Amino acid sequence: MRLFVFLIIIFGLTTCNINRPCDEPTKFPVNTGFYNYNAEILSDTLMENLTLYGIGKEDSLLYQGIDTTQVNYRLNPFADSTKIVILAFSKADTLTFIYNRHLELVSPECSFAMFFDIHTIHTTSNFIDSLSILDNTLNADTKEHLRIFVR
Repeated sequence: MRLFVFLIIIFGLTTCNINRPCDEPTKFPVNTGFYNYNAEILSDTLMENLTLYGIGKEDSLLYQGIDTTQVNYRLNPFADSTKIVILAFSKADTLTFIYNRHLELVSPECSFAMFFDIHTIHTTSNFIDSLSILDNTLNADTKEHLRIFVR
């Protein structure tokens, strides 16, 4: 009987590996590209000297003075809306994201992750002409969630 209990304990310890690494993504940013239309042709746009930060987090710039055609940033996991300020072309525009969020178990190794479903995005129009939501569910499978069309 002791041998049986000993074997059960050894088997349990060898099959339970709590130190396995997490192989799944657990943070899902909003992948955003910048575009414009020239004679009905869609082309990506280089945003020169772009600065991006969240309202209420002005001291934590996500991007500062970069030249890029795309950015990514995360939504606030503790609220149902997030405001992002984008400075470019010596002008500022604000994006207001309205979304639902829900916590899901990713895996035993990775624990839980916050998932977002974007309902609406409001924007000011200083240099932003319009927006297009390509995928309103933030996940690791989508290369681009949002397109911003600039003037």
